[in-house]
Amino acid sequence: MKFSILLIAVGLTAMLFTGCAGYQLGGVKPGVYKDIEKLHVPTFKNLTLEPRLSSLVTNAVLAGLQSDGTYKVSNRADADAVLVGEIRQIVKQQLRAVRTDTLKSRELSLYLIVDFHLEDPQTGARIGDRVAQGAIEVPSEDKLGTAEEVIGARQGRVVGETIQFIDPAFQIGERNALSFVADDLADKLVSQLANGW
Repeated sequence: MKFSILLIAVGLTAMLFTGCAGYQLGGVKPGVYKDIEKLHVPTFKNLTLEPRLSSLVTNAVLAGLQSDGTYKVSNRADADAVLVGEIRQIVKQQLRAVRTDTLKSRELSLYLIVDFHLEDPQTGARIGDRVAQGAIEVPSEDKLGTAEEVIGARQGRVVGETIQFIDPAFQIGERNALSFVADDLADKLVSQLANGW
């Protein structure tokens, strides 16, 4: 009887310790970023005509970095790298029209396109190699879509997307949609930096 209890206890202990054999504690950063612990995030450069978009996107990225926890946000003097971002364009495509008038939109697909890379805080040199990893479909201004390259070390272009509903208070709906698309973009950007995808 004592032998069977001992055998069961040893078996349960072995299962307990081997159940998590594939997992590890700590960060899972891409190898290129293994020495980076602290990031400085200056305000993203806005190349669009949308006012206050740079602060909206930068704040969303900062919130994403802080909630993810892979990197600490710091000032430039203490940082291991600087995250430089450039808001390239906003693309809107008609998703659904009003039944009686196909030229009048009821819903729009909203895309926000941002280019980003990491720089050394002292020299300003880029960190990580720029190697093409494949192609993704990015909507262009003419709404036909073009193939854009994804940059290696997960730097390059991020496309945030959401749906904007058209209502009588157009400006409020548009501002809310820009907030949602900035959050989606920040999630994708932080995921690329923290996980490599």
